[in-house]
Amino acid sequence: MHPEADPAGEDWDREAPYLSNGSYLATGRSEFGADPPPSDVMRITHRALAALASIVASAYVNLVEERERWVLWVPVFLGSGIALYFAMPGEPPPWSGLLFTLGVFGLYLLAGERLPLRLALGALLALGVGFTAVEARTTWLRTPILQRPLGPVPVEGRVANVERLDKGVRVTLADPHIPRLAPDLTPPAVRIRLRPTDTAPPAGTRVRILAALRPPPDSPEPGAYDFRRSAFYQGIGAVGFAFKTPEVVAPAPVGIAGWINDRVVALRELIADRVAARLSGAPAMIAIALLNGEQTGIPPDDLQAMRVSGLQHILSISGLHISLVAALFYFFARAALALWEGVALRYPIKKWAAAFAILATLAYMMLVGAQVPTLRSVLMTALAMVAILADRSVLSPRAIAVAGILCLLYQPEQLPGPSFQMSFGAVLALISAYEVLRGPLNRWRKDGGWLRRAALFVGGLCLTSIISTIATMPFCLYHFQQVANYGVLANLIGIPITELWIMPLCLLAYVAMPFHLEGWIIDMIGWGCDGILWTARITAALPGAALHGAALSDLAFGLLVVGGLWLMLWRRRWRLAGLAPIALGCVLAPLTPRPDMVVSGGGTMVAVRDGGGKLWLSSSRGGGFEVETWGKRDGGEGRPPAWPTVGTDDGSLRCDSLGCLYHPDLYRPERRDPAAPDGRLVAIAWTRDALAEDCDNADLVISRVPAAGCDAPRVIGPDVLAARGAHALYFERGGVRIETVHDPQSKRPWD
Repeated sequence: MHPEADPAGEDWDREAPYLSNGSYLATGRSEFGADPPPSDVMRITHRALAALASIVASAYVNLVEERERWVLWVPVFLGSGIALYFAMPGEPPPWSGLLFTLGVFGLYLLAGERLPLRLALGALLALGVGFTAVEARTTWLRTPILQRPLGPVPVEGRVANVERLDKGVRVTLADPHIPRLAPDLTPPAVRIRLRPTDTAPPAGTRVRILAALRPPPDSPEPGAYDFRRSAFYQGIGAVGFAFKTPEVVAPAPVGIAGWINDRVVALRELIADRVAARLSGAPAMIAIALLNGEQTGIPPDDLQAMRVSGLQHILSISGLHISLVAALFYFFARAALALWEGVALRYPIKKWAAAFAILATLAYMMLVGAQVPTLRSVLMTALAMVAILADRSVLSPRAIAVAGILCLLYQPEQLPGPSFQMSFGAVLALISAYEVLRGPLNRWRKDGGWLRRAALFVGGLCLTSIISTIATMPFCLYHFQQVANYGVLANLIGIPITELWIMPLCLLAYVAMPFHLEGWIIDMIGWGCDGILWTARITAALPGAALHGAALSDLAFGLLVVGGLWLMLWRRRWRLAGLAPIALGCVLAPLTPRPDMVVSGGGTMVAVRDGGGKLWLSSSRGGGFEVETWGKRDGGEGRPPAWPTVGTDDGSLRCDSLGCLYHPDLYRPERRDPAAPDGRLVAIAWTRDALAEDCDNADLVISRVPAAGCDAPRVIGPDVLAARGAHALYFERGGVRIETVHDPQSKRPWD
């Protein structure tokens, strides 16, 4: 046993005799020499304490034996600190994270050689650093968010980014000037969608656009993805659409960073134009996504097909693409250097090739954008190449830990997003599985010929897809409420097409474009994109192609993540303890309560649940993405159906031209509020005429029109909806629980 494994030393039995397998109990004697045996309660207590002590001692032994794996938990606690910041109901006091971190660091220095204390303080220190990092970034940005719709108004700014959409173009204007906004209330950037007939202005030009602006979209439902928070960290404080063609105005001076950004965006546009000249439709947009990282132009139906088939990851520039770019540049650079005998014999061309591969991947990342999967892949690839430069083996688990730490410190706001979680979750699962299977696979490969190697290649693709699907399943259900059932089948076709055909041709196209020789190469890339689209469409059309489920609760999601991390980050048998929280998370997942009513932030759409648990919408039109999110988070495939004109068939909802009356307790007598034994009544008022009667009879009134003077016990009117955003209502026995997107009493910077 490790010398530090037994914290109590040799005096363990003498200090706590009742913990040593019940030795005193066996003789029937107590510490005071009394003859009667202890009671059954004491016996059970002693045995429980002995079992607990054994578990603690065993855990401590495992912890000490896995000392080299401790570093893998640093990004976990960093992320915990970041998650704590975003989970807080209100904005913490400035510098609170820094003060906490400094305090814990001081205690860590005073902890001496007491290992358990140092480990606990080290975990708290990493947590504090994560909290401080995101708090500092939020304070540094302080993006002003437009608080009300504005316009039409002339918006002047520098074109910082251009995005092709399925229909039209979207531009981001940096350093905007908006006449009706004070400078301190003007956001650093606004995003405006141009008219379908307008041509995008070149990057770097200063333009004036007559546009209608509004705040970035709110979260569609409490607990759903927060688009406004994402826009805040991108520096975008307003979005809108144009009424006229952009007008080019006199250029304004920009710094070196702005100049570099303009040149990169212009290069992306040049690549997109070259592709659009040879290809059209979805194949062109997929080719553009792989060549310059722009994914916004893929038609929604094809994007959904790729999502359902499990092929959407091909569009995201990540490990599949970065590793191939690095490998090809490394191979060709080393081969080219080897042709020079004098250089090959005198110099470490292997290291030179590794350095060249690092530069190539950095250039590729600059071109396609430093999104989280791309940044993670580049960091891990660079670490692998640095290991070659240093004549050391590559430690993949440590590489992903370092990549996670750097990503979290650089962009801590990315942690709550699906991109960060799915990217790191999938790679961590693959590395963990490879650690377990590496020995058997290597032995099997050595003992066979080409046929066995071919079988290993196909089996490796299947196994990779299976592991990735299982690892990302909690994130898919939490963020998108669906999982691709046939992802393994689709990836068996899609990944070889991408690795062996499309990506090598993409690199060849980069080389050919300066000489205008890329036409035939882009045509061949289009053939590969057609193959991917064909695979996605066929797979998505299969029966049961996607598993749909209701949104996971934070508790169930947290248990699945914690259990998965425990299972993947340790190597000894105690890693199997991670199966317990995973099992508990799986049990709790289908038990997540869903709201009985949802009201949109604008009050234009309402959803109610009938006695059979089915969700109904107030209208078959309008709502768009917002109501689609309601349906998906409820376990459906999209937009819920609209309720009939007179209400639902079960009688829980009755409607006329003025509004509706909803009886949430009609078929659920067990949850009726004691204060309303006959069941509660909710009035949904569309007009002022409905308010007079509804306010006298209803327990809760939801009004699309101003409801000043309404005497109902609770009123949700336009002013409340504007201040708090979308509402989710849960009718429980103790009353009605209302969750909202915003809390005016504890505003966050992005509210």
